[in-house]
Amino acid sequence: MQAFSIDINKNISVNFVTEANYYPFEYLDDLKQIQGFDIDIANAVCRASNLTCKFNHQSFDSLLLTLQFGRFDAVIAALDITQERQDKVDFSDSYYQSPPIFVSAADNKEAFSIVGKFIGVQSDSSNHQYLIKHAKTNSFIISYLSSSEAFLDLNEGKIDVVFADQAVVADFLLKSDNSQTFSVKKIESVFLEEFFSGYGIAVKKGNSALLERLNYGLKTIREDGTYQSIFNQYFNL
Repeated sequence: MQAFSIDINKNISVNFVTEANYYPFEYLDDLKQIQGFDIDIANAVCRASNLTCKFNHQSFDSLLLTLQFGRFDAVIAALDITQERQDKVDFSDSYYQSPPIFVSAADNKEAFSIVGKFIGVQSDSSNHQYLIKHAKTNSFIISYLSSSEAFLDLNEGKIDVVFADQAVVADFLLKSDNSQTFSVKKIESVFLEEFFSGYGIAVKKGNSALLERLNYGLKTIREDGTYQSIFNQYFNL
């Protein structure tokens, strides 16, 4: 966490982009408005640091490119802070940490293993990159545009396992009878350093003025209790 002595008197407009298909972090409500934990955090940060923020929705795989081409100012989309991404964009301080987990059929009595399994994962996510790095040799990696599509195929028996963030899996298990049909599977190799940095807000490389404002806002909402209040609305972890 950084120390701050910045001037926030001047209001700045910030055009955020996300992929609103990753409940509870970002999703479209019945009125097609973007909602979610990330959005509430971003709005709180904007209020704390005198930013006027607007949110846009597009596919996950093109989010970071929009920063590089100047179409949007910031990405908030449950983005893990990884070295590969840091080579392309700058990140705020982390605002959420949770390692990904596996979920598969609950009635499997054998010791859990991903060897030989068809594993569903969101395309171009850090979870996808993790599987390519650690599971490509002995497993079949099936990428999807969204985790919700992977869960649909898991329900239909088309794949064996889904690899997704803990909060997303928890939401899936709460629906219908999923908690009776499926269960969480943890293996030691998941909890590696590459997931310890948490989620961050991405901005264009070199946009230090916006980055300072975002970090100021994150620090402020943690100190005044706003962050914890928002967290409690979404998670019971």
